[in-house]
Amino acid sequence: MNSAGTVDPGTFRRAVGQFATGVTVITVQHDDHIHGMTANSFTSVSLEPPLVLFCVVKTARMARLIHEVEGFAISILSDRQLEISRQFAGANKDQAARTVTLQQGPIAPLLPGSLAAMSCRVVAIHEGGDHWIVVGEVIALHEPSTDLQGPLAFFRSRYCDLVEPSTPAEATDRWSNADMRIYHEEWSAGDLSDHPERQEPPW
Repeated sequence: MNSAGTVDPGTFRRAVGQFATGVTVITVQHDDHIHGMTANSFTSVSLEPPLVLFCVVKTARMARLIHEVEGFAISILSDRQLEISRQFAGANKDQAARTVTLQQGPIAPLLPGSLAAMSCRVVAIHEGGDHWIVVGEVIALHEPSTDLQGPLAFFRSRYCDLVEPSTPAEATDRWSNADMRIYHEEWSAGDLSDHPERQEPPW
């Protein structure tokens, strides 16, 4: 265990890599130029208004462009879009934007066939150490693919598959509480007889 202030960056990266995420591609359009990047540092923030955020390292080209554009688009990738994710995670993201099929959105191009996509207006950019934290208001949602697909997942710095139950009976047993919501709970060391306040997350 490291003492306060001595956390090794590599160890920290491995620790946060234990948190499995989905994968997105963030796209922006600056004049006639389209740029995109793969990101798993994406989350919903608020329902009213609908807000999301993503993080981008300050040395990336996206970090400069996001300060110059009105907004951005987010495409949430399916497990059929692994190669697209790799293309936008490579060194030449502009080349990926030219070679991958894109669909024009109200702010920036989107990736057709994604699980979901949204167009966002930048409302705030905050300092976050060596990253920018970009907050966007969702101004348009785009119909997801009608094909049954799973999400592209990322865990321990690798792409991975989500394993679904193989039979309906197994699915029933495994997901018997699937209709339950996950709640954020706040509690203190005061009167523990009180039930903790429950706050629904924005999803």
